[in-house]
Amino acid sequence: MKKFTVLYFFLLFTLAAAAQKQANIWYFGTRVGLDFNQTPPTPLYNSAINGVEGTAVISDQDGKLVCYTDGLNLINKGHTPMKNGNLLLGDVSSTDNVIFVPQPGNDSIYFLFTIGAAYKTGQGFRYNVINMRRDGGFGEVMNKNVLIEQEAYEKVAAIRHCNNKDVWVLIHKWNSDEYDAYLVTAAGVSTTPVISHTGLVITGIQSNAIGTLKFSADGQHVAAVHAYDNNLIELSDFNKLTGFISNPVRFSPDPLGAPQTFTGVYSASFSPSGNLLYVSDNIISDEPSSLYQYDISSHNAATITASKQVIAHPSPWFSGVLQTGPDKKMYMAMLGDTALTVIENPDVYGLGCNYNYNKIFLARDNGVPVQFGLPNFIQSFFDPGSNPYDFSRSGNCSSLDVPFTLTRTNAIDSVKWNFGDGQGSQALAPIHHFNIAGSYDVQLIVYKIDCSGLNDTITHTIWVAGQSGFLGADTGTCGLISFQVGIDPIASASYLWNTGASTNAITIDTFGLYWLRVEQHGCSVTDSINVFKKPAPVANIQGDTLVCPGQPVILQAGTATANSYLWNTGSVSPSIIVTTPGSYKIIVTGNACDAADSVTVTWGDCEAFVPTAFTPNQDGLNDKFGVAAGFIARNFSLRVYDRYGHIIFEAEDNATRWDGTYKGKAMPGGAYTWIMSYINTRGFKRAMQGSVLLIR
Repeated sequence: MKKFTVLYFFLLFTLAAAAQKQANIWYFGTRVGLDFNQTPPTPLYNSAINGVEGTAVISDQDGKLVCYTDGLNLINKGHTPMKNGNLLLGDVSSTDNVIFVPQPGNDSIYFLFTIGAAYKTGQGFRYNVINMRRDGGFGEVMNKNVLIEQEAYEKVAAIRHCNNKDVWVLIHKWNSDEYDAYLVTAAGVSTTPVISHTGLVITGIQSNAIGTLKFSADGQHVAAVHAYDNNLIELSDFNKLTGFISNPVRFSPDPLGAPQTFTGVYSASFSPSGNLLYVSDNIISDEPSSLYQYDISSHNAATITASKQVIAHPSPWFSGVLQTGPDKKMYMAMLGDTALTVIENPDVYGLGCNYNYNKIFLARDNGVPVQFGLPNFIQSFFDPGSNPYDFSRSGNCSSLDVPFTLTRTNAIDSVKWNFGDGQGSQALAPIHHFNIAGSYDVQLIVYKIDCSGLNDTITHTIWVAGQSGFLGADTGTCGLISFQVGIDPIASASYLWNTGASTNAITIDTFGLYWLRVEQHGCSVTDSINVFKKPAPVANIQGDTLVCPGQPVILQAGTATANSYLWNTGSVSPSIIVTTPGSYKIIVTGNACDAADSVTVTWGDCEAFVPTAFTPNQDGLNDKFGVAAGFIARNFSLRVYDRYGHIIFEAEDNATRWDGTYKGKAMPGGAYTWIMSYINTRGFKRAMQGSVLLIR
């Protein structure tokens, strides 16, 4: 059996390398994006959205795209509209209009939160439920536009609960000083929020709602940017256990009373350490925008204001969203630009942060693909310390010896493994031997000492491929084909066939070589199967033929690819002898396939055939004497004589036969002489004579 080379991926995990990859794909602006699975990140041009401001993207734990949106339409991993994913109630002109939150403990359910634009009242804060197991793994929106809060616009952010499993989703209400924190757990979305008041009421013109809401990666702080009339940043502490906001301080990069003709502050983002805050500002509509940096470690408004560093005035663009990347650099969008600006060392105070203007060029088609926005993410994705307790497998994907590694080991007292085969371990990094290939529900119990409680239980279905080909042996047939080939569904696995299909099994209707790559939790194995055409048996009797009395024909249907035969006469030989007219059929079997043929045999242009004996004993066999069937003639004459020369029988047509009597009396047994004449079908006159033996 010819096999493709099996692709083995060796995954070596350390705590530092166990970064979450759910934010590794970005889509934003006018149909562009970045792939952070590469270093440096690679530009993407396969986006199906135009996002003026907010967008959201979610990838799986291995960094593979799940889906993305501009707040109006949800796009699947195939870059086509997701089933029931249209008419969402976000808005392309909302600063933070969308964010994805995976359901804790479920690898296929995602919540998509949307929030409306400030100038479009009545949209509010809503959520949608996405099931990625539907529509062949491309996903389907099961519940859409479920309203949570009517009076909320432009601001939504998310951070993990201190248990590193559940997620807080934070909004700011309009015409209020209220922050509402909603908890997403394995049970779903709690629509009863934790309410905090900071004393700053956001009201007035609706554009005052513009501006981002951003958590620090560790979730200890949250910054709300309030544009236009307020033109300030509100920096607060956040309690990841309770969801409460406290200790608000406020500051503005622009002098009080400075002339303002545009948004003022627009976006803020924390450095990876959380000690520095970057703020984009567009106070004057016809002058350069500004990028500022603040040291917020003091949490004192006056000290923070005094720490302001002017990083850049990036003329002539309007400064847009700031967002930390998976590579710990900070990215900045500017409206109508051809490239993204990068802050290479965002944890360095002052100009040492290494502001790199227009570093990543994206205008492949001479356009201006960069707009105000960049994707909105759960900020915990950028904090290794916020990784939920989890485990992964590594090593050779086909080996029965499987190493297991924890994603993080801090705050762990002890662990307990159940490998799903009756065996267990208490080691932090066990290597377990499975006796046979298959899927196993591997369970890890983490006994811990942090705020998440006494223990966490994590279960993953692990596929152990083994050495044998999972698609089975090559197969062949000589007929038409239509059958399924594949593998039983594997939890959390992705599939790719050389046909382009992404399902665990496909229907084959064409001969050829087929391969399937199965990937689960970063481990990938490929197998192939050759479906070939066997040589079919041949049933080929000669064409229709003639037979004459006394001149039988042989019908032959033998073939080298056949191993059995069946004639309609009952014969099972490759050939039969035919003495009478009729329709003769055969079925030939070979290579588990059948072939059939048939032939018609008729009387030919035969000369007369006269038997040499007959037995008139009324047994139905050879009871009469005459010309055999199949003979055609005219001017026919047949006379039979006894030993004395008397005529005892005569006939004028070839169908009349002597029954062995004369004038009603049976003639004695013995030899009788006959004389016959006729003109055959070709016009030749014939004369024949002979003797026949009457046997009694």
